[in-house]
Amino acid sequence: MKTIIATIFSLLFVCSIAFAQPYHTKQAPLPCLNKKVSVVAHIVRDSFGNTGITEEEILAVMDTTNSFFSPICLSFEICEFRMIDNFQYDSLMSENHWEEMQVKYHQNNRFNLFFVTDIIYLPFDCGYADIGGIQDVTALGALVKKECVFEDTKWIAHEIGAYMGLFNTFEGNGIELVNGDNCETDGDQICDTPSDPYVLGEAIIPSYLSPQDSCRFISTKTDANGEFYKPHVANVMSQYPSYCACGFTYEQLLKMANNYLEAEDKMW
Repeated sequence: MKTIIATIFSLLFVCSIAFAQPYHTKQAPLPCLNKKVSVVAHIVRDSFGNTGITEEEILAVMDTTNSFFSPICLSFEICEFRMIDNFQYDSLMSENHWEEMQVKYHQNNRFNLFFVTDIIYLPFDCGYADIGGIQDVTALGALVKKECVFEDTKWIAHEIGAYMGLFNTFEGNGIELVNGDNCETDGDQICDTPSDPYVLGEAIIPSYLSPQDSCRFISTKTDANGEFYKPHVANVMSQYPSYCACGFTYEQLLKMANNYLEAEDKMW
């Protein structure tokens, strides 16, 4: 019981610190999009005809997904499940296969989520979406590994975030300076997300997070100025586990809302 309480307290502390704003900073209210997006969930069956994931498991994660976007009054509702019986798409070998699958099964005027067992050409990723795909009316979709849906519940939100224009917090693997001098041009180009030195494929625990307190950052990597990194392990666009995830920052939410408003007349 003490361990559970300590973990919960640690997570609440991480969330409060990670997303706290300086007391002297006055921010404009975030736009309220007042939009519920209709989603088509495509589940690819394997060679034995198994789905590998249930509709109930996907629906359960959508509640968590929507909580991350609630500050800008944006939500996603699955209106239809579709099965894809071509098992060759269940383990995608190349980006060409992903593009081919979209051409064959994409549903217009809907956000399309494709669930597959493996993405062989992206071995360390839980999914994929074109960065800023919201600006392209032909790219209304994202790809998610089935195992990640119930093992790491933030990943649908993570891929939607990418689709709406957000980079990973570890973009550039720490090239953004800790002091933020180049925050507008390097890293994820968002200034209220600290630089993150994570390198895709490296072990998160114990290289970056403490085995004893798994939401505490412990890496001793330093930036070009010799300063220690202090990333937001609670950020949805980070690679750190979903049990650390608290949400998006103000500037991330603002960027997504503005990108949506710019593209609204040609989508959904």
